[in-house]
Amino acid sequence: MEQFNQAFFLLINAGSDPSPVALYGAIFLAKGLVYLFPLLLLSMWLWGLSYHRELVVRAVLAIIVGFLLSALLRWLWPHPRPFVVGIGYTHLVHAPTASFPSNHTVFCFAMAFALWWQVARKRVGWVLMGLGLLVGWARVYLGVHFPLDIIGGVLVAWVTVWAINRLLRVNRLGDRLVVTLENLYRRALAGPIAKGWVAE
Repeated sequence: MEQFNQAFFLLINAGSDPSPVALYGAIFLAKGLVYLFPLLLLSMWLWGLSYHRELVVRAVLAIIVGFLLSALLRWLWPHPRPFVVGIGYTHLVHAPTASFPSNHTVFCFAMAFALWWQVARKRVGWVLMGLGLLVGWARVYLGVHFPLDIIGGVLVAWVTVWAINRLLRVNRLGDRLVVTLENLYRRALAGPIAKGWVAE
């Protein structure tokens, strides 16, 4: 498996002298594109309906649990990054922390799966999955992750979204949590809501 991981990495990883367009494009995908995801969550909460806010709650819970599971896996199996073992070329400064699974991938796909799981938002979920794959590809291309780190991040996200969806169905926990958070939100932002700047 490790030989496959390294061979697959070398197929994707940038060479010693990539073109500036490819390099800076990959850096944007690896570091900048991920900010689109929390902005989308924020907009869904501020200007969406209760249905959208329920999706936000599911996504945020999945992201938190996904990060906790990722931290556990990194502690149990501290797999080194490519540049630590001297494989390929690195074009992005990164601390030599454990690489498996990719937290960027966990983040992107936890949100993507949370939306995809709901029938009315499957199209948005597919789009976010595509963006998540671009983020994962870029991080391998730049030399800070192995391909299996990305695959592991996708699997962690899938498991956490599945678990959160099941948990929130117990005694309508999801509905009650959304109502509680909406009440807090309405109290905290009563002024902007009254002025119509954000949704009630």
